[in-house]
Amino acid sequence: GLSSFAMGIGGPAAKRFVPLFLGFFFFIVVSNWSGLIPGVGRVHEFRAPTSDVNVAVGLALVAFVYFHYQGIATLGFRTYFGKFFGTKGATAVDKVVNHFVGLIEFFLEFVKPVALSMRLFGNIYGGELALTVMTTITLAFVPVVLYGLELFVGLMQGLIFGILVLVFTVGAVEHHGEEHHDVEHAAEGHATPELAAADKAH
Repeated sequence: GLSSFAMGIGGPAAKRFVPLFLGFFFFIVVSNWSGLIPGVGRVHEFRAPTSDVNVAVGLALVAFVYFHYQGIATLGFRTYFGKFFGTKGATAVDKVVNHFVGLIEFFLEFVKPVALSMRLFGNIYGGELALTVMTTITLAFVPVVLYGLELFVGLMQGLIFGILVLVFTVGAVEHHGEEHHDVEHAAEGHATPELAAADKAH
């Protein structure tokens, strides 16, 4: 079911990256839920691994290196980085704009591991902290409600992390503008005779 879900999001290109998605998903979900075992979360050595910023950053860096490696291995060094530093365009202005946009996209690549790690760490660490505080100052039924919420959050964080890594990896192995051309091709294939005639006249 998870494999089909991943394929539905990433398309055919995501097939070879499904094991990566599943690996991140199961590791993160089990890690998140391990900290919810009653009494475990209070012992520092047995906290959820993902509530440690080092683990969250480590996972994000592994993902970061992996999807850039796949991009270079699939497209080649020159083609891959050409997506960021290319100067294609009909006019000089187009070339300058494309180059500027490519530079922004390149620097945004370094934001991805930060976003991945901080989202995971913040949600899990914050959840453990809230459970500890609420268990200490309230009756038992309040933490039970929070446990249900944290089970859901732990599941969703694993799913979100895995999906983002999958999408980043699929995006890395695609040629620049490939998705746009695929959409245009699909649109042409489903065009009505009237639209096709109008397009030919244009």
